[in-house]
Amino acid sequence: MAKQQATSPESSEPSSAERRRHWQRAYRAQLQRSRAQRVAGSRALKQRIAREGAPLFSGMATARKWVDDHGKLTYPVLAVAAIAIAAFLPLLGDFVDLPSELDQATSGSVLARVALFALFALGLNVVVGFAGLLDLGYVAFWLMGSYTAAILTGAQSYSRAIQQGASFGDLPEPEWQMWMWLILFIALGVAVLTGIALGSPTLRLRGDYLAIVTLGFGEILRITANNLTGVTGGPRGVASIPHPEVQAGGFEVVWGTLTDAKYYWLLLGFVVLWIIAIRMLDQSRIGRAWVAIREDEVAAASMGVPVVRMKLAAFAIGACTAGVGGVIYAEQVNFINPTTFSLIQSILILAMVVLGGMGSITGSIVGAAALVIIPDALLREQDEYRFFLFGLVLVVIMIFRPQGLVPSKRRKAELVGEDDSQLVEA
Repeated sequence: MAKQQATSPESSEPSSAERRRHWQRAYRAQLQRSRAQRVAGSRALKQRIAREGAPLFSGMATARKWVDDHGKLTYPVLAVAAIAIAAFLPLLGDFVDLPSELDQATSGSVLARVALFALFALGLNVVVGFAGLLDLGYVAFWLMGSYTAAILTGAQSYSRAIQQGASFGDLPEPEWQMWMWLILFIALGVAVLTGIALGSPTLRLRGDYLAIVTLGFGEILRITANNLTGVTGGPRGVASIPHPEVQAGGFEVVWGTLTDAKYYWLLLGFVVLWIIAIRMLDQSRIGRAWVAIREDEVAAASMGVPVVRMKLAAFAIGACTAGVGGVIYAEQVNFINPTTFSLIQSILILAMVVLGGMGSITGSIVGAAALVIIPDALLREQDEYRFFLFGLVLVVIMIFRPQGLVPSKRRKAELVGEDDSQLVEA
């Protein structure tokens, strides 16, 4: 009896396994309490914001409803106002004393780069966002447009003669002629033919296989331009591409160096024209066919949608902007070589589309502006950590906004969830 009483205290002590399970239960309970407190705090904050901001939110909702109800009048007015504000941005520093980062962001060179990549992002958005085709070789159409301008302006012949030993004084430097504005249309046609040449043998592929083929196509054209010295100038590139001019009677406009704001206004005009064209396409039978192919290619084909033809149209139409943008780029920088058109440029343009929101016209422009202004203007002074911070910003945005900064209604419904009426409207 005494022996049993002596051993009972030892048996009442919990074992190490029991203590560990107790600590785990206590830790899980603490986590649940903390999570419940965070959820309650977040809910209370949202309710407070909704309560205190109710007059503002209701006013915004009323204003938006009024704008939608009078869309035939308000939409054109808002569009003209937005274009006017965008056109005024390069002149903002002349009227307002801006911080250095904002002054750099609104400079002619940075805004021209924003407009150029917005043009590219809008074109790629037709392929990736509307038709659902993953294209990693979009830079090939940019290359074709730039080299079309380099060859037709005479800069390629001039550069080749210089590379072969001719002195600068012996040869007349290429000058802009009024007929050279037709190069824009020629480059557009060349880019369309290139898109058809890419699409014809490959558009029966899907997904990753199509992406690999388009990637290879872009690299083939870049390597060909690097090796075809007699036509493209090879690794040494093409220099002295003339800047554009307009001369009609007493009226004369001359585009100058890289920082000339007139390049931004020229590109802005093409962006506006392309937005109008894309909206018309999106609301047409072609746009509805692209949506059907993107959602379910097999179902679209079974319903009579000409899948291959519509895919081919997406590649050809998306290539147009790259061809035109390539001409303006070559004339702005005055020099091109194959290293400019690397794979990283295609990935950067694709990132603009994804970051802004696939299938969204506004999103493509916002994504292009973000990926140009953040590293080139806002993070320029943080030179050592510039690309690290740039990558960190991209990761954070994609974690918290997987649908993009300005998603289309359909894309937002897929990733966030919306009611059926909004999804039908998309």
